[in-house]
Amino acid sequence: MADEEGASPRELVVEACRRDQPHLLEQVLSSMEEKSNEEVASFFNSVTDALGNHALHICAMYGSYDVMDSLFDIQFFECDPLTRVDKDTPLHVAVRYANDKDKELGTEMVKMMCEAGCDPRVRNKHNQKPVELVYDNTEIKQALQQAEYVMAEGLQNEGGDSEHDSASDSE
Repeated sequence: MADEEGASPRELVVEACRRDQPHLLEQVLSSMEEKSNEEVASFFNSVTDALGNHALHICAMYGSYDVMDSLFDIQFFECDPLTRVDKDTPLHVAVRYANDKDKELGTEMVKMMCEAGCDPRVRNKHNQKPVELVYDNTEIKQALQQAEYVMAEGLQNEGGDSEHDSASDSE
């Protein structure tokens, strides 16, 4: 009966993503301590809002940088799910956020997503890669082009896992 009084774990994750509340994510994670990494990732990978947007899409829509960062810490977390309607990746959504809402925050989200292993080569339903949605932001273009080059050359995540590398890829 306690579940009827509070929000479900899915609702907590969606709310965390909408309002950039990492403590809500931590609350859900702490309730899953006995689960394997695969089970935890499976749960988070399956969370969607009513429109079919996954957790990363929601973070990118609302500029929830801190929650996005926390999601990337989950081993086996899927960073390139597609939206139901336009088949956008979270990178597509983050680029639109930078274009339409907050250029600085959007740029930082795109950079973090590229460092975490999001694939800038994925095309949406309209055959557009995220870089093709960028206008008036050379920093995002460069980040996406660099990430695409790194992936094309097979320089990142050669083991095929979805954990992100360290934030400093420079040598």
